[in-house]
Amino acid sequence: MAMSVIQACRSLALSTWLLSFCFVHLLCLDFTVAEKEEWYTAFVNITYADPAAGGAELRSEKSECGRYGEQSPKQDARGQVALSASPADRQACDPGTRFNAPASGKSWVALIPRGNCTYKEKIRHAAAQNASAVVIYNVGSSNANETITMPHAGLEDVVAIMIPEPKGKEIVSLLERNITVMMYITIGTRNLQKYVSRTSVVFVSISFIVLMIISLAWLVFYYIQRFRYANARDRNQ
Repeated sequence: MAMSVIQACRSLALSTWLLSFCFVHLLCLDFTVAEKEEWYTAFVNITYADPAAGGAELRSEKSECGRYGEQSPKQDARGQVALSASPADRQACDPGTRFNAPASGKSWVALIPRGNCTYKEKIRHAAAQNASAVVIYNVGSSNANETITMPHAGLEDVVAIMIPEPKGKEIVSLLERNITVMMYITIGTRNLQKYVSRTSVVFVSISFIVLMIISLAWLVFYYIQRFRYANARDRNQ
C-alpha cells in the first residue's frame, strides 16, 4: 500500500512538472504569435524643376522611405504637394486650416509635420479639402530616418503615409522657394514584425513560477511519503 502511494506521488510529480513545462512553452508561443504588427512601406517619388539648372531640367528622386498609416488604403496616390497656407499653422491642427492647393480639379498631396494634435485630426483636415493623399513627416525623433505606423481609425478612405524628417524638410525647403513639387506614392514592401510585450513576459514568468511551486509542492509531498515509508520499513524489521 505504501509503495503504491509513493509510486503515485512520483508519477503525479513528474506529470505535473511536464505539464508545467509544456503549458509555459505554449504560452510563450501564443504570445509571440499574438503580438505582431503588419505594415507596408511606400515608395515616394518627387519631381521638380531643378533650380540649379535654371528650372530647365526636371529632377526626380525616388526612395522607399514612406510607411503607410494603419487604416490607410494600401494603394497608389499622386498630386502636387501643398503646405498649409499659414506658416503659423503648418501642423494643420485647426479645423479651419487652409492649404496652398492647386486649382480645383487637380490632385494634390498635403504635407504636414508631426505634432500638437493627433494624426487623425491632421488627415481629416486635409481630406476635407479633397487632398488625394496626406503625407506626415516625422519631427523630433532620436532617429532621423524613423517612421511609424500611424493610427487614424475612422479615416479608412484616405491614403496617408509617414516619411522621415529629413525628407519632409527637403520638400518643405523646395516649396518655400516657390518650386512646384509633384509626388507619386506607390506601394512598397509588406512587413510582418513579431514581438513579445512586457505584459506578456510578466504573465508568462508569473505562470511559470506558480506552476513550479506546484511541482515543488508535489515533490516535497513525495519525499515526505518516501521518508515515512522508509521509517515504517525499519520499524517492521
